Amino acid sequence: MRIFGRRSAGESETRRINGFWSWWAQKGALACGAALDADDQKALVALLARRIDAIEAGLSWEVGPGPLGGRLLVVSAGGNPDHRALARRWLLAAPEPDDVSAWEFSDQRPPVEDPVEAVLTTPGGAAIRLADVLVAARQNGAHFDLTLFHPAFPDLDDDARLQVAFHALDTALGESSTELWIGEVETTAARPRDGFGLDGLRVAVGNLRTEYVDPDGNPAWVLLHAESPQGPVVASAVVPLHPVTAPNLTHHVGVMVPYVGFAERGLPSPDALLELDQLEDRLASTLGPDGRVVAHETTNGVRLLHAYVDPTTSAPQRLEETVDGWVHGDVVTRVDTDPAWEAVRPLRA
Repeated sequence: MRIFGRRSAGESETRRINGFWSWWAQKGALACGAALDADDQKALVALLARRIDAIEAGLSWEVGPGPLGGRLLVVSAGGNPDHRALARRWLLAAPEPDDVSAWEFSDQRPPVEDPVEAVLTTPGGAAIRLADVLVAARQNGAHFDLTLFHPAFPDLDDDARLQVAFHALDTALGESSTELWIGEVETTAARPRDGFGLDGLRVAVGNLRTEYVDPDGNPAWVLLHAESPQGPVVASAVVPLHPVTAPNLTHHVGVMVPYVGFAERGLPSPDALLELDQLEDRLASTLGPDGRVVAHETTNGVRLLHAYVDPTTSAPQRLEETVDGWVHGDVVTRVDTDPAWEAVRPLRA
């Protein structure tokens, strides 16, 4: 049951990323630091722009203060979901943080320290003070749906309003939190009666995050129930269930595992459930950072495991070897390229 092999495109990507980090270790870090010390933005751009373009044209980058007090180099997808995996692989290849280097690295723009002090400029040249943004928020499961208002919105078209809205959210929350905890975003030209500022939104999102993510950053699992023509379906999924948590895991592997030993209506008995959970634990252990099981659905003698893997690693082969040892029948797998994690969208809380 061979799943797939590594692709030459992945090897080319790895060479480009390794080329950047080789240059960085040899002279890039020192040269960029010297440009910053001299406040020479032109030199900094000359050093970084073409080397990041050599990884992939369209990646965005910026340099700013880091959360640990150093200098932060951000290389991000620049709003293009197709570049998320590449930006994450760039980050995974970065040097480990230490007490010597002055540099930190990220693949997503962090929030600014004080968003209400920020001022945005629209394509038409209008200045937008984020202190004047008001937000109406409605919690919908594990995310907020938002309506944003700014006094300048009556003079802007819909596209410009949304551009301001998302820039404001990224500034206040950071790219990652905006993706993970914000759902639908609308704008309005009318001041919302229950609106509050971006500082309040940051607090609300932080509180929501603590409901679903433990202090070590591990996501919670939620239990879901449904009925199908074949009988009851019991599902469980991580929260947040979103590709931004692991954008390098671009391939979905559906693993259909038969079980023996039934409780009522085709669901697994306690012994069968224990064996299924042990298989899932073995998969998590063998995949390591190169893949993860993010959800499963159980009904009528079969558990469907939803795993995502990095196709540029040996994770697909390791997954194959692990499920080949199942003794209760043939395990069927299906592999699809799915960088947006569409296969598990119905299971998102």
